[in-house]
Amino acid sequence: MKSIQTRLNSGLALSLIVVFVLLGIGVSVSFRILAEGYMLTHLEHDAESLLAALVLRPHDSTPQLRADRLNPVYQRAFSGHYYRIDIDGQVLRSRSLWDQDLTVPVVGLGASTHLRQSGPEDQLLLMHVAHYRKAGADVRIAVAEDLSPIRAEVRRFQLRYALFGVVALVLLLLLQRAILRRGLAPLATTGQELSELERGKRAQLSETVPREVRPLVAQINRLLTTLQQRLQRSRNAMGNLAHALKTPLTLLGQIADRDDQFRDPHTAAQTRALVEKIRTLTERELKRARLAGAASPGGRVQLATEIEALCAVLRQIYRDRDLREDMHELFGNLLDNACKWARSRVRVRAEPHGTGIRVIIEDDGPGRDAEELERLNQRGVRVDEDATPGYGLGLAIAQDVLDHYGGQLTLGRSAEMGGFRVEVVVGVGEGGLV
Repeated sequence: MKSIQTRLNSGLALSLIVVFVLLGIGVSVSFRILAEGYMLTHLEHDAESLLAALVLRPHDSTPQLRADRLNPVYQRAFSGHYYRIDIDGQVLRSRSLWDQDLTVPVVGLGASTHLRQSGPEDQLLLMHVAHYRKAGADVRIAVAEDLSPIRAEVRRFQLRYALFGVVALVLLLLLQRAILRRGLAPLATTGQELSELERGKRAQLSETVPREVRPLVAQINRLLTTLQQRLQRSRNAMGNLAHALKTPLTLLGQIADRDDQFRDPHTAAQTRALVEKIRTLTERELKRARLAGAASPGGRVQLATEIEALCAVLRQIYRDRDLREDMHELFGNLLDNACKWARSRVRVRAEPHGTGIRVIIEDDGPGRDAEELERLNQRGVRVDEDATPGYGLGLAIAQDVLDHYGGQLTLGRSAEMGGFRVEVVVGVGEGGLV
């Protein structure tokens, strides 16, 4: 779907074009009608002038026109101004007609009409015909004028209007674009705030927005508040449950460790194992709840900076094991596991992978056998639920983080160092970690 600004610009531009075209057609037609109306009025006056200039004598059967009352334009050949006078079967024609004639329709006495017809030199003529009575004779006068100059003037007007319309349309489009950008600026601000919300830089959207958008923004803020409250209640419930289980677990552990000759050592060992399993699962869920509360969708972390800080801490914890590193990026739990099980060396490598990055952590510890690795790499199998002690909880926490951000965790054995190998693939950019 196009943006609101693009849709509004397109709709307003189309509307303006239609308005300008219709306005141009209307103005052109009005201008032509006005010009032809003026021409008809002029022709009526010319007809009345010809009637006044017509001389009819009772004893003279030849009608005449007074030359001093005639417009000189009627004397030039094909001047575009013509007349024809019919007087009881006699005809007087303007010299401008030269050797051609006009076809004059019949009109009743005292009536008049006007029409268009072709004239000399294929001129389009506007003709006015009127029937008078003078000195007892029926006089029919037809006066015509060439419409070509009017049509040419209309075309020139249309051309000027088109040029003016194009300039005005461009200016209006630019003005409307500026107005729309200013009007939609609060929406752009809200969009930026949504991006910041996605990256975890803010918790709520500003409600200083136009009235039409305010209900939507308020609803989003209410939804965010509700989600945060639910998450906080879940974390509190998990914390309360964990604390409630600590005392019973401690007591069970003490009972399992107590020397009692009436107790079966095998049963005591199983009890201790189950207590440790419950403690491990409880710790895992607490860490998962903490991760769920702290992680922000779309949040970014500079792995290089974080790794340097982690390495400094791990060097202090494992300073007696002479660990060497070529570390660049990864999480604290993976590094902690690697350092915990390594004999003397941990290596971290990072390399491009599609649009993301791949980080490989290897150590020289005991690792896991092929059967265990195959099971751990199966989809849906949690590494912290494995009965064999090892990397379980740290890998489970790392897997939770990667699931949250759409990453991938692959476990294996290091071909070079012989120990455990963890491969992390994570996206770069929006929704990723880096």
